[in-house]
Amino acid sequence: MPSSENKNQPAACLQLARATLLLAADEINALASRLDQPFSQAVSLILHCRGRVVVTGMGKAGHVGGKIASTLASTGTPAFFVHPHDLSHGDLGMVTDGDIVLALSNSGESDEVLAMLPPLKRLGASIIAITGKDESSLALAADLHLSVQVAQEACPLGLAPTSSTTAALALGDALAVCVLDQRDFTAEEFARLHPGGSLGRQRPRPKQPPPALLPPELQARLKRIKLLILDVDGVMTDGGLTLGDDGQEYKTFHAQDGLGMKLLKASGVELAIITGRSSEVVKKRAESTGVAHFYQGAEDKLAAFHALIQASGLTPQQCAFMGDDVVDLPPMLQCGLALAVPDAPALVLAHAHYVTQKKGGAGAVREVCELLMQAQASWDGQMQPFLTQANMAN
Repeated sequence: MPSSENKNQPAACLQLARATLLLAADEINALASRLDQPFSQAVSLILHCRGRVVVTGMGKAGHVGGKIASTLASTGTPAFFVHPHDLSHGDLGMVTDGDIVLALSNSGESDEVLAMLPPLKRLGASIIAITGKDESSLALAADLHLSVQVAQEACPLGLAPTSSTTAALALGDALAVCVLDQRDFTAEEFARLHPGGSLGRQRPRPKQPPPALLPPELQARLKRIKLLILDVDGVMTDGGLTLGDDGQEYKTFHAQDGLGMKLLKASGVELAIITGRSSEVVKKRAESTGVAHFYQGAEDKLAAFHALIQASGLTPQQCAFMGDDVVDLPPMLQCGLALAVPDAPALVLAHAHYVTQKKGGAGAVREVCELLMQAQASWDGQMQPFLTQANMAN
């Protein structure tokens, strides 16, 4: 065991500090690789919350929870922190039907937090638990559980919450950032919520999307795709239906989706549409974006999918299907890559291999097209002509 004198040496101190930071970084990297469907579901729940996000937790988890609540509130999601002890002594009245309770406990066995679950549920609140143990009482009792399990605390004694609190804090930031992005929260809105600080006075900067952190299994699925099949309403559009007095149906498409579809086709991935409705405007959109296979009025989408497979000569594993409702589930369950938009029903989200960040009609199709091109190493080639034109102009 190192002597006290050796421990006090600057070199030893720096070595321990670096090891602490590197261990925390390793745990966050591991957490990032484990993120799966429950995280996307949590983002969707918070995004569509009719009330507020009420954050609670004891001890260090409570301190982390306070920061998470503050970050959510400052980025457009009404949220506040309340101590479990205060909840049990009257502050339960702060919680209403439609609220989401974000409960933090590394062990998942905090008595003060567990005691509040029954009254919170009676009030109609949904419970999202963040714990370090999948089989803990809090994890099992919650409506949704997000795991922040760590392999090792950075504390040399293995006792003080260090890596675990860092992981929980990072997960809270990830939740807030994803909800912010889904909400299309702008720099101007951020400034309005920070009128007294330097942050609000900063010049807005263009939003840069973070690099995709996709698991290897999803990357493998993306690489195999040779045909992207799209639903229309809720995927290529926002799902709204506008009917004129003459019975004519009007739809709004996203321009960036159209370019993305053309680029994807140019990269070697074919396009298809299977939709339950019939519309002349959809047919024109299909023709203008290079869709090779077009099935409309397809009430039985699985039958249309099988017909498409036979016509294309591809296997189901080489096909991706992008839907937004339960009628899309049959082909989604049989294709190689099931895709869904974030406001799809929970059952659809649960069976999707990937849920887009953008909503239907707001760039979701473009997002998928870019993911496919990036996974298949064709993205740079498709972008090169635009970059060449820009260089020539300069």
